[in-house]
Amino acid sequence: MRYRLFGLILPLALPTLAQAQKNACADIPKFFAHPPKIGEWAEIAWEKKGDEKGPDRMRMAAVGTERREGKQMYWLQMDMTDDKGKRSIIQMLTPWDVTTLHGGEPAEVVMKMEGQPAMKMSGGMMKRSAAAQGDWREFCAKSTFVGEESVTVPAGTFKARHYKGPDGDTWASLDAPVWHVVKMTTEGGKTMVLSSKGLGAKNEITETPVDMKAMMANPEAMKKMQEEMNKKNSQ
Repeated sequence: MRYRLFGLILPLALPTLAQAQKNACADIPKFFAHPPKIGEWAEIAWEKKGDEKGPDRMRMAAVGTERREGKQMYWLQMDMTDDKGKRSIIQMLTPWDVTTLHGGEPAEVVMKMEGQPAMKMSGGMMKRSAAAQGDWREFCAKSTFVGEESVTVPAGTFKARHYKGPDGDTWASLDAPVWHVVKMTTEGGKTMVLSSKGLGAKNEITETPVDMKAMMANPEAMKKMQEEMNKKNSQ
């Protein structure tokens, strides 16, 4: 169940920045020109309807940088808790530039589900949704810039740029941390807001993660790890 939840959340979380800039596409480079500051965090909260599953809140943070593949990349961390109180932490090493719009995958992903060992894998091992695999420039091409507006959310009041797309509205501001998203609404009536923000975020995965590529090449080790995970989950 937790892995299915992860599979749903990660594709949605990764393209959040690009989807949030549903506009005349010329606006997108303005947001990529302002990478996150290491240690800053943004907590988002959204309403759920009926029996929808998933966390009510997600804290996103920039927790480190690393140069890889000739690019400066950022470790972005998402910390969330599901309906049963189980905590999940997902970290992605990704560039912060317009090449991200071309459907590229993160260089590396580390995830830690409560009660299970942390796992590390290359971005290529991640199965992405069709939306994440596409060129995100298509999102902004279908949307329009409405205007600049003052938007008040629990985290404060922001001077934001309002974009209207076929799936809903987005308010984004360079003053909002990490992905610069202040508020999003969908055609179905769902609302997501920036609920709080701050500095001082740190890497929440302190253990050495298991290398999934190496583990998958060793069936016996994989079987042993699965048995240990099943034992912990049954306790």
